[in-house]
Amino acid sequence: MTRVKSILLFRLGGLGDLLVGLPAVQLLRRAFPQAKIHLVGRRDYGALLREGGAVNEAFSADDAAWTPLFGESGGLRDAGRARLAGYDLILGWFQGRPQMPLLFSGSGSAPPERARSFHYDPDSGLAVSRYFYERTAEFLRSLDASTSPFESYCRLYLPGDEPDANHSSREAALSFTVVHPGSGSAAKCWPLGRFLSIMKTMASRGGGGILVTGEAEERLEAELRPVVFPPKWGWLRRPGLLDLARRLRPGVRYLGNDSGITHLAAARGADVVAVFRKEFKAAWAPYGRSFVVSAADVADIPEERVLAAVERRLGGPAG
Repeated sequence: MTRVKSILLFRLGGLGDLLVGLPAVQLLRRAFPQAKIHLVGRRDYGALLREGGAVNEAFSADDAAWTPLFGESGGLRDAGRARLAGYDLILGWFQGRPQMPLLFSGSGSAPPERARSFHYDPDSGLAVSRYFYERTAEFLRSLDASTSPFESYCRLYLPGDEPDANHSSREAALSFTVVHPGSGSAAKCWPLGRFLSIMKTMASRGGGGILVTGEAEERLEAELRPVVFPPKWGWLRRPGLLDLARRLRPGVRYLGNDSGITHLAAARGADVVAVFRKEFKAAWAPYGRSFVVSAADVADIPEERVLAAVERRLGGPAG
């Protein structure tokens, strides 16, 4: 097998964009366990993968050290190529070309040897996560590196995680629910009142949990301030990403929209029910222990259908 000591990865975009690339990243980590792996994208999101050991360091694509890679071709020839010289393998995963680094574009200097970019093909019939994994696995096999099935690489473990078998009883674990009613796009958000109604139903059956909002949910926070939450339920406002990731452990029930936090819950091993616009389901449905309820417009999805999905997903009553 080809010896690889250092790897540079590019994955731009939001939290969900990064996490659909997690199986491909962890495939690289296991194929080259001794390699130093650096990730360029969103530093705060990449820090999650660093904490979980998938990468050694995460850098912001906006840092001055990396911006020459995104500029004119001369920038790549000068500052950019010197920075790339220390990497044995350079990979990037993209949905399009607007922010693609020059080393993958063919402009300016020729790309370094073993630099590969993978561009999602919406006609492939595969989800983005699986498409990136399959193309990366094909490339690694060309280097005589071993691979395992996609499902082997989907979990994001964090320091201090207990083996699943050591959790208290499934019934006790599943009495706790995390509800995230937001998303980066208002068009992807199921009506807040329906989330609150499902929480009330869960409470009536003895279930409790937290409703979580982040910086992107400022609009929802104004609606939530006068809400009286049912017994055993609370509101967690703007938690740190690592704190939230630790809460989304295996055995926890999660309900949310098409969002980065939903992808985080899936990657962490939570039992996920996600509400999606049908046009995005095939490409962006979360992997892992997930069930997606979809319609052309999420506002058309009735509360009863989502509650039934929660019940079916967990093999028993919600709560």
